[in-house]
Amino acid sequence: MSDEPVTSDESSPELLQPGSTIAARFSIERVIGRGGMGVVYLALDTELGERVAIKTLLPEHLTADETAMQRFRNEIRLARRIAHRNIVRTHDFGKTDDMFYVTMEFVEGTTLRSVIDRRGTLGATAMLAIAKQLADALKCAHDEGIIHRDIKPQNLLLDATGTLKVMDFGVARLIQRTNNNLTQVGMVVGTPTYMSPEQLLDEDVDARSDLYSAGVVLYECLVGQPPFEGKSPIALISKILSAPITPPHELRPDIPRNVSALVMQLLAKDVKVRMQSAGALLDQLGTLA
Repeated sequence: MSDEPVTSDESSPELLQPGSTIAARFSIERVIGRGGMGVVYLALDTELGERVAIKTLLPEHLTADETAMQRFRNEIRLARRIAHRNIVRTHDFGKTDDMFYVTMEFVEGTTLRSVIDRRGTLGATAMLAIAKQLADALKCAHDEGIIHRDIKPQNLLLDATGTLKVMDFGVARLIQRTNNNLTQVGMVVGTPTYMSPEQLLDEDVDARSDLYSAGVVLYECLVGQPPFEGKSPIALISKILSAPITPPHELRPDIPRNVSALVMQLLAKDVKVRMQSAGALLDQLGTLA
C-alpha cells in the first residue's frame, strides 16, 4: 500500500469520501490507489488506533461461487499468519452493505511500476536485489500453500530503505473467471501481460505460475518493457502462448548472460521446463551474487 499521489476524482460517487466509515470501525482518510479490482484507501482503525490500507472490491467483480469464496476465506486465514519482511501483512476480509473489503498493513513506499516508469530500466544489480527479496517472499508464501496469482510491478512496493514488499496475496482468487472469454481476466484483474500461459488458459496454477510472473517483472526491470505487448488483450495473449521471447541480453548487451539466462528460465512456457520453486530461484540467485 503505497503513500503515492493518486490522480483520481475523489468526488466520484463510487468512491468513499474522507470521513466516511466502513464496518463501523475504519475511518476513511483518502484514496491511495486504484486498479482493476477496486479502490485502495488509507484509513484509521478506530478500535486499535492504527492506520491501515483497505481495498474495496465491488460485488460485480467477484465470483458468485460460494465454494470459491470459501477457498478465498481460507487463504486469507493462511495469509494472516505470514509475518515476513517482504510481504505486506493481510489483516482481515469482510463485507459491509454490498461491498467486500480486505484490510492490510499500510506501508509508505513507491510501487515498482512507478520506479520503472520513471527510470526506464534498473540494471542488473538493482534487478538482482529486487529478485532476491521477491523470491524470498514467494518462498515464504508458497511454503504456506499460498499462490499470489497476480505478481506485477503494481503489486510490489519499495520503501525508503529499498525493502521490497509484496501486496495482495490471494486477492486474485476472488475474481470471477469466465471460461469462454479469455479477455475477462485482462479486463478485471488488469493486463494479462504478467500472467503465465497456464493461467491465461484457465488451467490449474501452482507456485510455478508466480515464478513466470516474477520472470516478466524482472525482464521488464532489465530492458524497460515486458517480453510481449499487444494492441489488444487477444493479440497479447496469443503472443504469450506461442511467440518466442527475445533474451534480455540481446536487447541490452550490458546485461550479463547468466542473468539473462536466469530470467529466461523463469519465462519458460512449459511449466516442466520452468524453474520449479522459489527456493530454487533463491539458490540460483545466490550463485550470481
